[in-house]
Amino acid sequence: MYRSILVIKTNPEQAEKLLQLYRDEEILLESLRLTRQVSSDIAVAADGSGEIIVTANWPDAAGYQEWLDHPNRDRLAPEFDEILGGVEVGIGRQYIVDHQVSRD
Repeated sequence: MYRSILVIKTNPEQAEKLLQLYRDEEILLESLRLTRQVSSDIAVAADGSGEIIVTANWPDAAGYQEWLDHPNRDRLAPEFDEILGGVEVGIGRQYIVDHQVSRD
């Protein structure tokens, strides 16, 4: 399994707007439907800083590349720019999952 993690260092106001955009546009569901993605989530820091992480699991690196290359991926770029203007968006990092456990 392959995991991608994107860190976005927003302030609390920007964080709420970004989370709302993800909800309204069903961005996570869209990436799940359009690729071989296994699962994904978006989370905001519990300390109130506004930092957001977007995490997704993929069957392999090629599965993640499907999303990076998909034409729908950039459809909301203007909205992201409007919300995040000047905010540090980290480079999405990829990890190879060694092993995991779950109650599911």
